[in-house]
Amino acid sequence: MMVPFDFHALRQRLDECAFVEQAAAVVLPSVDSTSDYLRTHWPDQAAAGASWSICVAQTQTAGRGRHGHHWHSEPGSGLWFSCAVPVVPCTAEAAPPLSLVVASELIRVLNAVGFEIGLKWPNDLWCRDSKVGGLLVEQMGVGAARYWLIGIGINWLAPTHLPQDKTGVVPSVTGLFEDGELSSIDREALAEQLIMVAIHAARHPESWSESMRRANHWNVLLGRRVQLWHAGEAGETGLAGDIKLNGELGFVSDAGDSRSIGGSTSVRLVQDEGC
Repeated sequence: MMVPFDFHALRQRLDECAFVEQAAAVVLPSVDSTSDYLRTHWPDQAAAGASWSICVAQTQTAGRGRHGHHWHSEPGSGLWFSCAVPVVPCTAEAAPPLSLVVASELIRVLNAVGFEIGLKWPNDLWCRDSKVGGLLVEQMGVGAARYWLIGIGINWLAPTHLPQDKTGVVPSVTGLFEDGELSSIDREALAEQLIMVAIHAARHPESWSESMRRANHWNVLLGRRVQLWHAGEAGETGLAGDIKLNGELGFVSDAGDSRSIGGSTSVRLVQDEGC
């Protein structure tokens, strides 16, 4: 059995980072949504001169993911956090989606400490062919007050009693420590590193192209049969291709049509591939 996660130790780590960078950090026992918390509090924090803000919760009662899907975040069973980071203009002609950039950086950190994590386009972290984490990135505010709101959830252990999603499917999920390996890892230090790499990625668009070059290396869909979904409706099936530098996914339909698809489309591995 794993030692309980030490939220007090994480709070101390984040307080030190926030002090050095004149930022704001809060660790809460419970909140409806870490992103909603920052949506409410970031404008005042920014007005007070905060360079960024972070909210971590032991549990969320109304966490959510992409397309409004509920994010199940049981107390102490994972790392649930959101960051608010002012938008830094990107000089690239076609900036990639920040969700893919941050996902690539999170995977880099996790793989470096021994986990075998892949990227399921466009914004899920996968382990053992199941979802272990996800991201929801939104751009908020107007003009010079624009900011990135980055919500991230990573399972230490797989959640239980998951409901069906909007399409009637119970998602296949897992946890980083589900098989008991690597349980000696300092999760508080790992959590701090994951949080800070997400903030760093958002603040440094000059590094996005490098992150995107790595993204396809983590691509768990490459060469596998998938089905496209639009607004909860099943679409074509075919083979997934490379993750492009602009964030789109290559796709060859069963009819032989080759094209790239954008992030408004959801992609699922077909049933006969064990998912």
